[in-house]
Amino acid sequence: MISDKKFYTRVLTKDDLNLVPELEEIAFKAQKDPWGTQAIQESFEDSYVLLGLFHYQKVIGFSVIFNTKFTTDLLEICLTPEFQGQHLGQLLLHNTLLKALEIGAKECFLEVRVSNTKAFNLYQKYGFEKVGLRKNYYNSKDGTPGEDAYTMQLPDIESRLALINLQDLNCK
Repeated sequence: MISDKKFYTRVLTKDDLNLVPELEEIAFKAQKDPWGTQAIQESFEDSYVLLGLFHYQKVIGFSVIFNTKFTTDLLEICLTPEFQGQHLGQLLLHNTLLKALEIGAKECFLEVRVSNTKAFNLYQKYGFEKVGLRKNYYNSKDGTPGEDAYTMQLPDIESRLALINLQDLNCK
């Protein structure tokens, strides 16, 4: 995994269950419809890979993937708002895709809110292609119709990662 002195990622294991409150706080700060305690705890199970992004020793972001034989689904990726805008989302996405590749995934799927243009643009930079639209995919909290999501696919993780040089990022 690519890292520097201040920022790094690592796979979280059941030994890291004590981080669940911090992960939940990150999700609540960063997401419109955040994962709760139970969903985060379930992501520590064997069929998922939970990757933490750290600033020195403090967790500041995380991602969750679910792997099948040749594909992975990026279920969640979030970064605490204080660290957004420093290319750290790209660092987390990159290392998440590297981990998916390491465990045998060839392609990746995800859903992203139609309104989340920053994430959508990052995914496009990584070669994800819009392959569908899910109407009212995200729940609304006020009883209005939910928000639509684009379904996106990265058909060849390995080829795309070979084109991206994280050393040029200059994570602050």
